[in-house]
Amino acid sequence: MLKKIGIVVGYILLFATIVVAVVYAHIGADDHRNTQEVTTFDIHIDGADSHALVDVESMYEWFTRHDVNPLGKSIAEVDLAALEQVALTHSAIADVNAYITYDGRVDVTLTQREPIARLRVNGGYDHYISNDGYLFKAKDGYAVYVPIITGNYKPLIDKAFTGNLKQHIEDSIASLGRRIEMLEHDKYPFFRERKKLENRNKDVQDSVIKKPFWLSEDEIKRRESDLEMLKKAYQHKFEVEDKKLAHKIEELDKRQEQLRDKVETLNEIKADYMRFAEFVKSILDDSFWSAEITQIVLSTGDNEAICVGLVPRSGSFFIDLGNTHDLKKKLHNVSLFYEKVLRNVGWDKYHHISVRYDNQVVCKPTV
Repeated sequence: MLKKIGIVVGYILLFATIVVAVVYAHIGADDHRNTQEVTTFDIHIDGADSHALVDVESMYEWFTRHDVNPLGKSIAEVDLAALEQVALTHSAIADVNAYITYDGRVDVTLTQREPIARLRVNGGYDHYISNDGYLFKAKDGYAVYVPIITGNYKPLIDKAFTGNLKQHIEDSIASLGRRIEMLEHDKYPFFRERKKLENRNKDVQDSVIKKPFWLSEDEIKRRESDLEMLKKAYQHKFEVEDKKLAHKIEELDKRQEQLRDKVETLNEIKADYMRFAEFVKSILDDSFWSAEITQIVLSTGDNEAICVGLVPRSGSFFIDLGNTHDLKKKLHNVSLFYEKVLRNVGWDKYHHISVRYDNQVVCKPTV
């Protein structure tokens, strides 16, 4: 019995010792966090070898300006979540990972966005387009060698826009969808009122004159005549009121149809943009065309669709690709034309080359 009590007491003392050790360790860790200052603040930038949208110095300044630079603070005062959030507010940063070591070193790894083109169309736009579809304003102090997009095309954004254009369009479509749904709910009171009117009119039209035996035939006919007049008057009133309600529903239908047209247009614009973005990526992935294309020209075609043109490095001609459908196939046709025709007749033979139509290359000779 005493042996069992001794074992229990021993376990209790061991558990108490562990608890005390943990508490003291926690207190010691808290004391360390409160007294240990940040010794170094290291910033690493992924992707700086291929393009430089930001550098270490500018990001130091960025963190300092937003009051999250950890230098001079204790470990306990460093808010890594706030540090990461501030980094992501920089339009050129796609991802961030920050951590702090026991000896007070704060390490931040930044991943830059990867631009695939620079949008400089009419209207004062100057944005980089990243490989994930993110648009952000080009800023003084850095420039990336990517195809320049010019022309009179008007994007569905304002000049201050920063964000994912595809997501922006999808958000707009979702907002229009909610408005269409709200208009559908707005119809319900009119539908209910029409049903009530219809039921009341049916009750009136189905009513008949009772013919008790004590009424004379003349009195019955008079009452039947009065009832017919009442039915006609009520039918007219019903038709007038029903027409008003139907008109209100039709107006809501028209507004819904207009919104659906906008949704359809936005879906077409989104598809147009995605095809164009994929085409730009394919140019960058091709060693020849990435060096050959110096400028991409966008214009507005039928139904506000994108029309694509290219300004090559070779020769002095313009390449017209037309709309965004089958752009890779069209560019392949240009490659064949380069190889089989231009190499033989000379690069200055034509000033305009069009491949906008299937399996056709239409050229205008230089005057």
